[in-house]
Amino acid sequence: MPAAKRACLAMFAVIAMTLALLLAIAALAAPARAHGDADWINKGGYRNAAGELCCGKNDCFELAPARVLVTPRGYELLDEPSGNGSHMIVPHEERQVSEDGKYWLCKVGFRRRCFFAPHQGF
Repeated sequence: MPAAKRACLAMFAVIAMTLALLLAIAALAAPARAHGDADWINKGGYRNAAGELCCGKNDCFELAPARVLVTPRGYELLDEPSGNGSHMIVPHEERQVSEDGKYWLCKVGFRRRCFFAPHQGF
């Protein structure tokens, strides 16, 4: 192999390793998010009517809008069992406004701690 080609390959290897090192440093320097996308719930110190914090470790998760029905009784969560064989219903007065415009449920087992929904505008 000619010397010029070896030098070119060596330079390419040095550049590739430098880029890999920079990416690793950037990943480590990114701020940690203990609750992922639901971190705003934890940081906001949201509480339910009983005064309990909404978000414990792995308690909150996003709900797909298509799986939430707004009914006269409240929000019917189609994928969430209530423990009594029906869907979980969240009364309108127990809903909190979602900071990110998405639906969120915080629960332990079948017990709902908090429910967040987008602002309805009415």
